[in-house]
Amino acid sequence: MRPVVDPALSPDEQARLLASPAGLSAASAAPPPAPRWGGRTPGDALLAIPVATLCGFLPAVAGWFLLGRKGLIVGAVLQAGFVAAFWGGLWLVLVAGTALQLVSWVVLCAFGGGEDDGTELARVHHGRYYLEADFATGNLRPWFGVSLRELMARAQEAVATVLESEVNTAGLLDEIANSVTLPQHEWEIGQALAELTRIGRQVQKAAAEGGGSARVREVLEPQRQALRVSAEAVTRRVEALERYAERTRGADAAYREWRTLQELEELSADTREVLARTVRDELAVAEIDGLADRAGLLPLRDSLEEARRAARVLAEPAAEQV
Repeated sequence: MRPVVDPALSPDEQARLLASPAGLSAASAAPPPAPRWGGRTPGDALLAIPVATLCGFLPAVAGWFLLGRKGLIVGAVLQAGFVAAFWGGLWLVLVAGTALQLVSWVVLCAFGGGEDDGTELARVHHGRYYLEADFATGNLRPWFGVSLRELMARAQEAVATVLESEVNTAGLLDEIANSVTLPQHEWEIGQALAELTRIGRQVQKAAAEGGGSARVREVLEPQRQALRVSAEAVTRRVEALERYAERTRGADAAYREWRTLQELEELSADTREVLARTVRDELAVAEIDGLADRAGLLPLRDSLEEARRAARVLAEPAAEQV
């Protein structure tokens, strides 16, 4: 199961979070603490010394290496000043180079190295993404009647099926903003399942500590029923996604069949021309005219319309879905 990321984050932030799942921390766990010194280590300081030396005595080369063309311009100006220092004697060259080296080392330590962007993003946006650990497995199935982790995986699979389908890529489902609405459905389902998991784990812990007495069982039963009802509501929402995905698969099959028939239709153009010249009776003419009707457009239209109807169910308010 891939991480469930808040679609309100920018596409770049979402992509970077999904690209480094190993650095993410479950929303149900404590957020990772910010590293000291921004994550910089003594090794970073040592590594900056040779680069700072290059900046100190060959700033044009270092500027090109570090910043490209803009750095080359700045480095060339510093290099010109460095060359001019030769007129003041060797001691001035050494003082200027050493001073530039020290300044470069401070700048490199301040702005280079440290915590990478992916780790920082995972820390800053902790709680705006969910991992497998945030969803209950089979150990809480008696409380919910279903594995919440499996339910989340089913929702993700249905969303991926629609978004990666040929008819969606071809724009044949353009009446529905799939790229916007489906990730939002996935996120809302993830939020609901993560919250149910959190409550379910707390209730299960309390039940275990209560020793299973009759009074404890009496109090727990309404909570068990409430958790099951909530899980059933989310399950219906996931099933609506799966129905949409199933209709999309049917539309994909019809679309592939239509494209194949279109290709065959083009390849058989010469054959139809020969048939038209050879056979002149009305039966042959009717057969030739009917070839276009058998191109598979009607099944494709029907399949697309079924997919659109399934999508419209998802567009209804959450209250109506439940």
